[in-house]
Amino acid sequence: MSKLGGKVIAAFATFIAVLTYLAIGAAIFQAIEQEHEIEQREQYDMQLNTLLDKVDPVFHDELKAPCHMIEILEADPNKTAQWNFVNSVIFCLTIVTTIGYGATYPVTDEGRGFCIFFALIGIPLFMACLAVYAQHTANFIRWVCKKLRKVLGGKDEENEKVQQIVTILFCIVVILTFSAYLSYKEQWNYFDAIYFTFISFTTIGFGDLYPSSTDTLFYFLFVFFIILGLISLGTVIEAQTSNFSAFLNFISSTCECMCGKCVTVEKDMISETDEVMNENANANGNGNHMKSQEV
Repeated sequence: MSKLGGKVIAAFATFIAVLTYLAIGAAIFQAIEQEHEIEQREQYDMQLNTLLDKVDPVFHDELKAPCHMIEILEADPNKTAQWNFVNSVIFCLTIVTTIGYGATYPVTDEGRGFCIFFALIGIPLFMACLAVYAQHTANFIRWVCKKLRKVLGGKDEENEKVQQIVTILFCIVVILTFSAYLSYKEQWNYFDAIYFTFISFTTIGFGDLYPSSTDTLFYFLFVFFIILGLISLGTVIEAQTSNFSAFLNFISSTCECMCGKCVTVEKDMISETDEVMNENANANGNGNHMKSQEV
């Protein structure tokens, strides 16, 4: 087996491990939280029916609509979130990526306890997977840049700068593409879609915006773009971090050199002064010795 084949198998195995972990976690969260969600729904229906029993049947239809609207606007999010399997997978993804939109969250003690356990294992596992794919992405961009340099010509020293530019362009394309899809699907304006995409890719995850689509294709593309965005933007941030580290090291080295030079100059001045004083002392001593000999 070639070295490249081994890396591909390792990357694929890591990806399958993450998907399996998300699926298992989603099934457990669904089993824990869905029962509580059903109980909340039944309790709400009982309260609504109790209210309707006290009202003339003619007004039942007119009262149901505002009651449901109040539920959507003011009720606990878990009453309307529906802990189905797909939503649970998305919730698990927001845990391991540390995005944490807050649109769905566990409300039972069992769910919260399992959330802590799930995060302790899932976050390192996903970060390891992310590092593997980020490295493969960087290698692919490096390979593309080498091919472009052979075709267009250029110096080897410029290759690193070209790689950074290509990486940034790739990240921008991913952000703009996902934002365009969100804008079309959610009827958001394009700037809001870009804002949500950037907040998601940087794992800030305020939760002030959250998509409401529930079809299977949307969920698939959502997970795909979130992972791709984390890889691309993470590569850009890592490169910029290296640039800033190099810049700070340059400033630190410059300050050390300047301070070292000042200390050296000061030491040289002290040494010269000591030498002059020693020469004068020796001269005076020799003069006194000669005078004593004459006497």
